[in-house]
Parts: sequence; C-alpha cells; structure tokens
Amino acid sequence: MRDNGGEAAKIVSRQTRKMVTSQIRIALVVVSAVFLAGLFRSVGATTIVVARSANEIVIGADSKVTDTYGNELNSQVCKIQQVGNLFVAFEGLLRDKATGFNVPDIAVRALQFKPDATASEKVNILTGFLTAALFVELPYVKNNSADEFHTKLEGQTFLRVVVAGFERNRPVVFVRQFRTTFIARGIGVTVIPDDCLADCEGQVVTRFLGETDAIDGLPEDTPDFWKDGLAAGVRRLIETEIAARSEYVGPPIDLLRIDANGAKWIQKKQACPDLKPPKGRASAPTRNRRR
Repeated sequence: MRDNGGEAAKIVSRQTRKMVTSQIRIALVVVSAVFLAGLFRSVGATTIVVARSANEIVIGADSKVTDTYGNELNSQVCKIQQVGNLFVAFEGLLRDKATGFNVPDIAVRALQFKPDATASEKVNILTGFLTAALFVELPYVKNNSADEFHTKLEGQTFLRVVVAGFERNRPVVFVRQFRTTFIARGIGVTVIPDDCLADCEGQVVTRFLGETDAIDGLPEDTPDFWKDGLAAGVRRLIETEIAARSEYVGPPIDLLRIDANGAKWIQKKQACPDLKPPKGRASAPTRNRRR
C-alpha cells in the first residue's frame, strides 16, 4: 500500500524548505541593503557658525552626530579641526566606509601639501583634492545607493567646507560649497566660493553651515546683537538653533577664537584636542623669577 501520510509529509517538508530558503534570501537582501546604507554617511544635521571682525574670528559648532536618515548616533565629534595655522570645519557628505572617502583626512593632506603656500593657495589645493575624490565617490554612490543619491546628493549642495585663520595679521575666511551637476560624460561637481578676505565689508561678517533656519537673519534683525562680543553672539546663535532643531543639533557647543596672536579654545568638550602652536611660532620660554 502507498503511504499517503509519508508522501504528504515529504511535500510539506519540501514546501517548508522552500519557504525557509525564500525567507533567508529576503533577509539577506534586507541585510545587504542596510549594510550598504550604513557605509555611506552624510552628516547634514549640524550647525557651524563663523563670525569675523577686523580683529578676530570665532568659530562655533554643535556636537550632535546623525546618520544619513537623521537618526542620532551615540557619539559626539569635534567639528572644528586644526591644520597648521588654519582651522577647518565641514558639513555634509563626509565619509564612506566602502570607498575610503574621508573629507577630514583629505583636508589634512591637502592643507599640509605645501606648508609654505599662502592660505589662498592651500584652499585651492584642498578644492582640487576634494573635487578629484568626488569624481570617484559620486558615481559609486549613484550606482550602489541610488535612493540616497537621489534624495541627498542629486542637484543639491551636499558638502560645505570653511577654512579660517589669520595671515599677515588679517583675518581670512574661505567657504567652498560643492554641488552635483550633470555633464555629457556623467556626474560633475560645481564649486561655489563664498569667501571673506581683505575686501570683505561689514563690522561683523558671518557664515552659517548646516541647520540654520532658526538663525538666518537673526543678527541683522536684532539691535546690538554683537554688543557682548563675537563669542557670546556665536554661542547665542548655536543655542537658538539647538532650541529650534534639537532632533538634529545638540550640545555641547565648541567655541574657538582666532586672532593675530594665535588661537584659543573659549570652550570645548574633551573630544576636541588641545591646540598646537604652528611651526615657526615657538612657545615663549619660562623664565625663573628672581627672589
């Protein structure tokens, strides 16, 4: 006699294996998609404020870190970085683990490439280094994470870099914005400068990067906004943005002052390293006092 129960069990077993295999395949696809998304990090949720007068520059930054989708990461970073006698901060597409694309690392290499160059020449070198790297990075993101490319990068300004310092006893602030464009051979990059150099007009000139909806126009619309100094004004601006967009911007606030004598942290978290005297500016020797 034919064992119908055994045949039925085999059929059920085959169907179960198919279902399990199908579920495993679906799970692998989902895991692969999540893994790919985790490789590409665009830190757009940040607020960086630069205020410049004739005698000093103050740079302020929040500390919150989010991923591409705006999810808060359990970490804090120092968003102001020293490279020699210049200071740099970034907002936007910063790192990609899959390709090794890393804006902070590129900035260090570029700004140290010709140590004796002028600040303007160093920023030009940085612009060239970043553009060359982006011509590799952007097609990779488009091919491997099309949704992210479409929502975060396509036709948008996706990276902003500010470089500040003193040169010949004068404050200089350079801003470079990178925007995707499309050319005949594929993806291109448009670089938009927004500098504040010797011909920059105004007693206090500002540059905002990142989340700035709550503070755009605030200094101009508030009488005596800068009466307590640049540091107090920059702190107030970032605190205002934190209060308005706490899901994207958060404390603590790091504040750096730069003048003709050098740079000094006004306030900083532990993650921000101590400042190093630029080469050629030796620390003053300690003298023994006579009794």
